[in-house]
Amino acid sequence: MQLSKDSIIAASLTILGTFGLADMTMRRVAASLGVAPGALYWHFKNKQALIDATARTLLADFLTSRYDDFPTACRALRNAMLATRDGAELISAALIDPTLRAEVTKVLSVAVPESGAVTALHFVMGATVLEQSEYLRLETTESGNQQSNSSGVSDPILGLENARQAARIQADNQFQEGLGIITRGLNENQR
Repeated sequence: MQLSKDSIIAASLTILGTFGLADMTMRRVAASLGVAPGALYWHFKNKQALIDATARTLLADFLTSRYDDFPTACRALRNAMLATRDGAELISAALIDPTLRAEVTKVLSVAVPESGAVTALHFVMGATVLEQSEYLRLETTESGNQQSNSSGVSDPILGLENARQAARIQADNQFQEGLGIITRGLNENQR
C-alpha cells in the first residue's frame, strides 16, 4: 500500500474509533500501516498536524454544508463529533488552530452574531465531550450494567446497550434544552 496523507488519516480514524484519542499515537498509526513511525513525518510534521487533519476529515461535511438555521448547524456540529469515539476531544484539540476555529464559527454564524456562534461552539464542545465521556464510563463500568435476558440469565451486553440508550436520550434532551436556552437568549438580544 502506498503511504499517503489519506491512508494515514484513515488509519488514525480507525484507531480513534477503536481505542480513543489517547491511543492515537504516531507509533500506533505507523504500526497499523506497517511502516516505521518516521515515515509518517514525511506527511505530517508532528502529532498535532495529524490531529488537525483528522479533525478536518471528521468536520468535512459540516464545514462544506450550509444550514438554514442556527440550531440545525449546532446539531450538525454535534453529530460530526459523535461520529466516532472521542470525536469531540479530537476536534477540541484541533481547535487550537485559529483558522479551523474561525471556519467552524463561521458555519455556526447562521443568523446570529459571531459572539453567539462562539458561545454555541463552547456549548456544543462541552456538551459533546461530556456526552462521550459518559459513554466511555458506561463501557468501562462493569457493575450496574448487567440486565437479565429473556431466559433470566445475566447479560452484560443487554445492560450496557440499555444504559447507552438511556444516556443517549438524556444527552439529546439536555443538548436540546441547552441549545434552546442559547437560541432564545440570542433572539432576545437581537430585538
